[in-house]
Amino acid sequence: MKVNTKTVATAAGEIPKFALSQGLKSRPGKKFQVMCGDRGHWRAGFSSPKFCRADQITELEKHSCPEMFLLLKGRVIMILDDGNREFELELEPMKPVIIAGWHRGYCPDGPHTGVAMIVERDGFSTICRKR
Repeated sequence: MKVNTKTVATAAGEIPKFALSQGLKSRPGKKFQVMCGDRGHWRAGFSSPKFCRADQITELEKHSCPEMFLLLKGRVIMILDDGNREFELELEPMKPVIIAGWHRGYCPDGPHTGVAMIVERDGFSTICRKR
């Protein structure tokens, strides 16, 4: 059985300018926004999923490198697939999770009500596949 996939490359250097030793400004209601990073090494951003139910998610994604998720506010539940089965993991405040496999998140309390910080490499590729 052939699985439909698409690959998207994220080039190193796609980082907004930011002032050192000052607070960073975020834009509420965005699915993902890069906040800062070190070109060629890492970048950090906020993820706030628009989906509010698992059945709304039709694609999972997997990056060519692991990424760290840390819940900042609200609720975010990750749908994960370890190659044997899909399962859900609710992120907990101050409990970082490293994700290297298929995943996608949703906010059960409504679109963009939960926010997680993500730290990942600056350059990587993402494979998306249908659930």
